[in-house]
Amino acid sequence: MIRASILFVGSSLALVACASRPPVTLPTPMSSDRIWVTGSSNIRSFSCRATQVNVSAEAAPELFDRTKADGLPAVRSGALQVPVRSLDCGIGLQNAHMFETLDASNNPSISFTLSDYEVDRGDTASNVRVQGLLRIAGTERAVVVHGTVFRNPAGELILRGARAIDIREFGIKPPRRFLGLLRVRNEVTVHFEVAVRPLIDPLGVLVSALQ
Repeated sequence: MIRASILFVGSSLALVACASRPPVTLPTPMSSDRIWVTGSSNIRSFSCRATQVNVSAEAAPELFDRTKADGLPAVRSGALQVPVRSLDCGIGLQNAHMFETLDASNNPSISFTLSDYEVDRGDTASNVRVQGLLRIAGTERAVVVHGTVFRNPAGELILRGARAIDIREFGIKPPRRFLGLLRVRNEVTVHFEVAVRPLIDPLGVLVSALQ
């Protein structure tokens, strides 16, 4: 995720804090795909999670040499999408302010589209450098995200990492509430832990559906 991202992105996604309540501890979602955003104001910190995460990856089985070198299935393209209204900070008023700030009515989703990636292969986990386009509230920026890929006990490939985002780069003015007494910081951090399931998609509909 991300006027109005995981990075994940998800995203730069939680921008309003409530002065009258303590920080919220969020439960782990049932889905294996997790995106959450942390930030702070001059009064308190906050954390918001995405209750819906859509991930798509197209396999490139013909790139056998790359698969062998990386130790991971080669991917031709990939995308991630988070509906803005699926973001939950645990406080209804805070959610409403966030949806307004992210212009959810006109830009209902935050998305990331893969451009390229590099893998530094390891024994049990590999470091990855991912390049792509992050779109938040109608503004798109090229970003670089660093993460780690490993297999979980179920055998799934999991991509985990975090990316700090200055919300002003996406045209978002840091919100102020209560006559300026509460001021949200410029930077938020998008955390992600998503399963990568590359599928053969000759028609290219998997990624295009998320853009």
